[in-house]
Amino acid sequence: MSDVESDANLEADAHASITIGKPAADLHALWLRPETQSRIWAHFADVRVVGDRTAEWVAKGPAGGEYRWQTLTKANSPNELSWSTLDKADVANQGVLTMRPAPGDRGTELYLDVRFDPPGGIVGKAISKMFHIVPREIVRTALYRFRALALTGEIARTDPQPAGRNGGTDH
Repeated sequence: MSDVESDANLEADAHASITIGKPAADLHALWLRPETQSRIWAHFADVRVVGDRTAEWVAKGPAGGEYRWQTLTKANSPNELSWSTLDKADVANQGVLTMRPAPGDRGTELYLDVRFDPPGGIVGKAISKMFHIVPREIVRTALYRFRALALTGEIARTDPQPAGRNGGTDH
């Protein structure tokens, strides 16, 4: 049972799951690589490794606000990883990634539970919803990005690419 599930006072604000056709050991190792977090959470925050299993996060908020925090990641077991924010976090959060064998020898099922505590309590939650900062979508997108990285070694981008000819314009 994960920390998120075992604490009666803590309910995950966001949950997502996905199946990836790779062994849990490979996915565990990929999640812990320093560059992985910055790549899979790029849609939400800039993540920079600052120490062994420690990262600094910077997320853009409503009205140009910027929120910062540091996290510490722990390998609880070969099938479970967790993280939590360190002291003085602008957005306290914690998460658990659990890996289980997928039925029919189809790889690994990943379950990601994350709890975000936006600044300002009820007001912060209202602002988050108003500006469409939805924890469930943040977590779901991170898992989809992780799956792409695990299966192909890259994360597809859909943002516009400038044309290569004539300084970015076609004539």
